[in-house]
Amino acid sequence: MGELNHEDCPSWSRNKKTNNSDPEEKESNFTFRVPWSSSALGCSDLSRLYQQGPSIFIGLLGAQNTGKTTFLAANYLQLLSGEKYNNFEFCGSQTLGAWESIASWARINNEKQMPSFPPHTPRGVDRTPGILHFVLQDVNDKIKNIFLTDAPGEWFTRWAIDVDAIDAAGAKWTASQSDAFLIFADCEKLAGEERSVARRELRTIIERLGESIGSRPAVLVWAKSDKQPTEAIKRAIQSALERNIPHAKEFEVTVEDPASFARVFESVLNEAWTPKFCEPITEPIMGSSSFLAFRGHHAKS
Repeated sequence: MGELNHEDCPSWSRNKKTNNSDPEEKESNFTFRVPWSSSALGCSDLSRLYQQGPSIFIGLLGAQNTGKTTFLAANYLQLLSGEKYNNFEFCGSQTLGAWESIASWARINNEKQMPSFPPHTPRGVDRTPGILHFVLQDVNDKIKNIFLTDAPGEWFTRWAIDVDAIDAAGAKWTASQSDAFLIFADCEKLAGEERSVARRELRTIIERLGESIGSRPAVLVWAKSDKQPTEAIKRAIQSALERNIPHAKEFEVTVEDPASFARVFESVLNEAWTPKFCEPITEPIMGSSSFLAFRGHHAKS
């Protein structure tokens, strides 16, 4: 019956003297626990939600201050305003507290008159990033859990240099677990005095991801695109993308155009919503021996 104290259970305390001084039956107050706190999720939460239905895990990759958290806040605020992503619409979340802690920086209130960008995601040595969640439903009433990572950029910079670094475990985990990727390029930094460092960080992240991405969907997000880098820098990054992740798409986003964030998210959802079938297994003929060449009666010659 939900009693938190076992001694309050009638079956436990049936030998206990009861107080019948009050003829009227007292109303019982029950306290129930729910399996979520509205904070960012962890691995154990993922296991629970993955068992409940189809899920899509989207990893946000990029160096420090490239616009990953701003991307999350922008999409959440648009969902709150009723925005639909093509065939998808919002129908629930178990991390509303975490979403609000990010989006609150973009709102006007009595204490902070002017909205601002979300603060930098703090760096740590956790093996998994904070994970934000919501549920989307398509036009065919099919529902899927959507998970997005909110991880510090230092993880990915370190992971690009040393894949097995202790302080890059969270980035390595994100790369291995994600169904799709958003790679963030900071146009403002690429166009500024630190453009050489920004270009090197981005290229190494692209190269590292290219080692394990396979055919999983990926989008290169040109964040803060109101500040454009030179054509030479942009071509160098696009060349690295073409060599390492040739199937990746490119989009530009800026706070001057809030709908640009929705277009990126809509694109990756369209790619990941219906996963591709596995490629058929080809059984090669090994050597010239007729014994080794036998592939079963089902195989075509």
